[in-house]
Amino acid sequence: MRLKNERKQIAITTMTFYPRWYRGKLSSIKHTDKVRGDLAIEFLNKATKDGYQVIVADGKSSKSFRKTILKIPNLILIKRKSHNRSLAKKQTLLKASKLTNIKVIVISEPEKVSLLSCIDKITLPILENKAEIVIPNRNQILFEETYPKYQYESETEGNILYNQILKTNGLLSKQHEDFDIFFGPSCFANKKNIISLFNHGYNLKIDHSKNLRLFLNSDLYSNSLYMPIVLALKKRLRVISLPVDFSYPRAQKDNEDRGSKELFIEKRKNQKMSILIELLYFINYLKTK
Repeated sequence: MRLKNERKQIAITTMTFYPRWYRGKLSSIKHTDKVRGDLAIEFLNKATKDGYQVIVADGKSSKSFRKTILKIPNLILIKRKSHNRSLAKKQTLLKASKLTNIKVIVISEPEKVSLLSCIDKITLPILENKAEIVIPNRNQILFEETYPKYQYESETEGNILYNQILKTNGLLSKQHEDFDIFFGPSCFANKKNIISLFNHGYNLKIDHSKNLRLFLNSDLYSNSLYMPIVLALKKRLRVISLPVDFSYPRAQKDNEDRGSKELFIEKRKNQKMSILIELLYFINYLKTK
């Protein structure tokens, strides 16, 4: 186990936005902000206690939520300047990259509490200069057992298609293990050339005649999560995958299975479609450069 003083070399960046969070016990499984906000508080408390540098950009969460996380010792809380997810991520990355002695930066959603037990593992290759970027790969048994079925199926198919596109376009060798792209978290070296990949934004020219603008928005996910990885592969940087025993929080599964199932089924469907289409547009963009 890594010592706390060694963990000071690792910054965990995330964002929060829970305008309907409230104190006390959960009064309805339909209350998504309460479910996710509680998980975020647990995540931030544990991450700071474990000794990591934690930077969170909050976007107008409820006053109760902000007051609660302000009490967390050593948490670096910054005001989110924009509702744009990509710009907010850049805020946290910029802050993290300028902290003293930070060698690795981790991007994660704040609800992914069990990922914290894997941070030492996924950052080690970077600290040992064996990789520039690490993408965690979910244990398939836990993935299937703990996620809502529709999300497991959607993200499994999304991963297969995403990796096929990368391999077809020569960005990944046909023998390479598939990346768990749809998981979301990643970590990377705090070096200027790597930070620039995650801080750069791309305006993809979408064909309006196909009505793709209805659900495409690269600033939601691709600009700050996926396109940097694709560009890193193109530049032949060392991007590796590592298995992690991640479990989806039970409360979050219940909320998405019983509380707001139809909403989340549609959300996962649109996520998969938009991320895959944006990948195709981005690869075409790279071919012109």
